[in-house]
Amino acid sequence: MELRYIVLNSPSLLSSGDIDTYMVAALEEIVSNFPPRSRYPHEALQGLWSGPTGMAYLLLQVATHKPDLVISGQPMSHWAQAYISGSRGHNLRLGSHGCGISDEKLAFEAVRASISKDLRHVREFVSSVSQILAVEEYPDENLYGRAGTLYLLRMVRHWVPESNPLVNSAIAEISNTILAHGPLWKWHGRRYLGAVHGDIGIVTQLVLTSPELAPQLEPVVDRLLNMQLLDGNWPSAEGTGQNGKGLVQFCHGAPGFVTSLLSLRPHFPALQDRIDEAVRKGRECVWTEGLLKKEPNLCHGIFGNALTLPLGSQREHFLGVAAPDNVSRMKKSDATGTVFARADYGRSYSTLTSYTPGAVWTWLVCREEEPRMLAYNDI
Repeated sequence: MELRYIVLNSPSLLSSGDIDTYMVAALEEIVSNFPPRSRYPHEALQGLWSGPTGMAYLLLQVATHKPDLVISGQPMSHWAQAYISGSRGHNLRLGSHGCGISDEKLAFEAVRASISKDLRHVREFVSSVSQILAVEEYPDENLYGRAGTLYLLRMVRHWVPESNPLVNSAIAEISNTILAHGPLWKWHGRRYLGAVHGDIGIVTQLVLTSPELAPQLEPVVDRLLNMQLLDGNWPSAEGTGQNGKGLVQFCHGAPGFVTSLLSLRPHFPALQDRIDEAVRKGRECVWTEGLLKKEPNLCHGIFGNALTLPLGSQREHFLGVAAPDNVSRMKKSDATGTVFARADYGRSYSTLTSYTPGAVWTWLVCREEEPRMLAYNDI
């Protein structure tokens, strides 16, 4: 079977390059090639996953990290507001993409409230969230399900602290519904384990939103630690066994587990030694098999994998491989056309699955000791 990752035979490690210059160039590219519009077509709206709402949230984070940064003559707060302001049409309805972070109605209302700090916007968002409880068919994972709703509630609580009385009851109701469906959660009839569609992602959203839930979720974390494979990876779904090579990317596999476990560690003191060992082994797996051939991105590419590695030469090397000039060079020299082929599901400037927005987030946080993942554990 053809390898999913790049094997570099050179013994020398690359450096990340001038990431500040890269980030400014990427932001200039976004506002030039994917500019804010006064009105957006329905097909462009994919919540935090892809489209103007995800872009607005990314740029809100950039504005917070770098308040003095100016792009195309405007501060980042201007651009965040510009991307959230365009009309989404009159038929924006809950459930077009489940109830997770990819649902445009929920994500739009959450990001709008986070940017405006307006409690009227918070109330509209909470009103939409209340409708979720009546729909049993929604899953419990992050991208399309209730765990993603918890992330959005935590987002609003973070950016609008005075919203606590409005969001806390919704948080409790959504959390209780998820817990009632667990701990053997399923998505499309399968027991997925990873950060986007599976158990570790659900547990991460539950605990980061409501740390007091950690004691009752300790058996779930214990079980997931026991499921780590001999090579340091985790299977995408339960029942795939200890044999074979799985996916090594944020949404499925070791990178998402490492990111999650580092955030969960303070909440599970009895498991901290085991978590430390699991993170060590998971990082070894990422270092060995994590230079993915897909175009670098956050969800299933080098950018998401780089952020799981320890601060230092290994992370620098991954960032160097994913630097714009090196990506261009490797594409040109690859005769097979498989190295760094687009992996964004046809959605250019997708926040989580295309190169440029993922690069912005990566270069924004890559100097941190434990950088977090946008739209997952960043707040």
